Amino acid sequence: MIFCQRCKKANPNDVDFCQECGTYLLVISRPYNAGGFEVGDSLEEHLLERVSALESALNRANERFEQLLDLAQQQATGSFYDHMMLEALTELLTEMRAVNPEELEQRWRNRVVRHYEETAERERLDERCEQIISAYRGTEREEFIDLVEEGTLLITEGRTRRGLRLLESALAMDENNAELSFTVGEYYFHLGKSLDSAINLRRALDIHADHFGARLLLGLLSGDEGESESAKIHLQRALTMDDNSFAAHYGMGRLLAREGKLDQALVHLKRALSLNPTPEMYYLVGRTYWEQGSADKALKHLQKAVRLDPRFDVAQYSLGFIYWQSNRTNEAREHFRAAYEINPQETDYRAAVEAHAGDELPRLPGFGWSSLFSRRKTKMAEARFVELLWRDLNIISVSPAALRKTPRK
Repeated sequence: MIFCQRCKKANPNDVDFCQECGTYLLVISRPYNAGGFEVGDSLEEHLLERVSALESALNRANERFEQLLDLAQQQATGSFYDHMMLEALTELLTEMRAVNPEELEQRWRNRVVRHYEETAERERLDERCEQIISAYRGTEREEFIDLVEEGTLLITEGRTRRGLRLLESALAMDENNAELSFTVGEYYFHLGKSLDSAINLRRALDIHADHFGARLLLGLLSGDEGESESAKIHLQRALTMDDNSFAAHYGMGRLLAREGKLDQALVHLKRALSLNPTPEMYYLVGRTYWEQGSADKALKHLQKAVRLDPRFDVAQYSLGFIYWQSNRTNEAREHFRAAYEINPQETDYRAAVEAHAGDELPRLPGFGWSSLFSRRKTKMAEARFVELLWRDLNIISVSPAALRKTPRK
């Protein structure tokens, strides 16, 4: 028994609070405010039992902690030896000129990124699947669930077309399921099937006018198809739901730049830059400043792009072009040579390297507004911008909040 230090009530040893007054029980030798209260040998025995139990629990916890520490040390030692072996293997292969260490590191990083992206994609589809099923109100629920679960599973396994066929069968059973329509439209978008994608995305908007993902993808899709006014309407609506969307600001900025509305384009491109400060975005903002006539601001942003990625050939050439226009020919030649070494197949770079002072150089390359879909062979520099946007599109939120997004402060 353990006696309460406040009311002196005897309580079982396995309780933490007094059954009479609710006081947290403390192990003491004298009750609170008890005066001459004596409990004799029974209190001493109970205290010994209590202390013994505490010591036993502490010993067990200490043993478990030591086991965990040993396991962590074993894993750290194993990781260290594995790392040393990989370094030795890389060094040997480099000496034999069988591997490029920079390329090896880049491939390793790409594999890590791909692993995390695949994990995020599985989690994203699981969450999407739950939303689709919870919205179903029909009578053939079991069949619907089977189609949705198997369809999303096939998509995560890379069998997207077959998975889409199952999802379309589920959609035929529940045509008013906005999230299912959006999912089908999104994956047709990923496959480059613009017509099928647009049909399903518009259906999702007919059901739920404030579906952020459908607005965003339709805006980008319309812009890619040359439907500028429709694209701007969708993207602006998406931005009212989420002003922190990199893809929406990027898409709006590129549409306005195409139309020559550089001041408005800069607002969105600079916002996209603040959300995703990549070399590509520094380049785009710098190029827009250059087209606007602000050479100093253009130079600042292009220098930042090159510092972040010295192998960004179009940024190197653009930086050299600005130096050339400012009669800083030595600095210009350094960047022309860098661009040519990175991409020797680009004839403009070679012409710039061989140019003499006063010669007219080829115009700056385009902004990089290449198509989202591979309708033609994309230049290496343009591919960077496509990849930049696709990375952002791959993490569109599918949480319930995404269906009713409001601008975040």
